[in-house]
Amino acid sequence: MNLLRLTATELKRNTAEVINAVVYAEREAIVERYGYPVVRIVPIIKISNKPGKEMLLKKYFGMIKDFPNLKSLRKFKRRPVDL
Repeated sequence: MNLLRLTATELKRNTAEVINAVVYAEREAIVERYGYPVVRIVPIIKISNKPGKEMLLKKYFGMIKDFPNLKSLRKFKRRPVDL
């Protein structure tokens, strides 16, 4: 795996370089604090390959019967307002 390990201080000093490595070289970055991994930075392309809302909506669209048009059934009481 193409993995980049760095400390939080290194990320603070070289943020642009780390972002470029993640985006353009499609590398993952693991940020460590006191020797323990705390954050993983991944390219958004890898995240978007997971099934999203659009795919789920397309998959399940039409399974539940549509609601009736309630706007025509609603009746409002109009009362005069005293000022």
